[in-house]
Amino acid sequence: MAEEKRKNLKAEKFEKYLADNSLNFFQKNETNDESETVVFRSNIQAEGQMLPVGVITDNTIYTIIRVALAGVHVSEENRPAFEEFMNKMNRSFKVFKYVSAEDGTAFLDACIPSSNDSFDPEIVRVVLDVVADHLQQEYKNVMKAAWGN
Repeated sequence: MAEEKRKNLKAEKFEKYLADNSLNFFQKNETNDESETVVFRSNIQAEGQMLPVGVITDNTIYTIIRVALAGVHVSEENRPAFEEFMNKMNRSFKVFKYVSAEDGTAFLDACIPSSNDSFDPEIVRVVLDVVADHLQQEYKNVMKAAWGN
């Protein structure tokens, strides 16, 4: 008996929520991978920067909101100070975490666990609003910490 392909029901629910609420600022990208990943891309403005944001849904229990912190590149010399800054921020905020990749790029991630049945697009919207408000307040400090100013 062939294994039934799992659907990304969270993406369907999120897409319906966007349509029902006339939220037309997301672009849908399907990856067709084994997890049926669908990324809804948009931007958040902070300190005059347009920061790419993705709502990453798949058929696992996780939905990730990832903001690429444009203009933030952590040099090797400044990495220890920036990691200290990130740790301070991560202790202060429960809903999201700052991370930096090996190449020095920095992200802000929020993870929202849910089953397909319990997935609530309104929670994703609320977390996005919290992230956007936070970045309005803190992005300049993130940039200063990354650049070592």
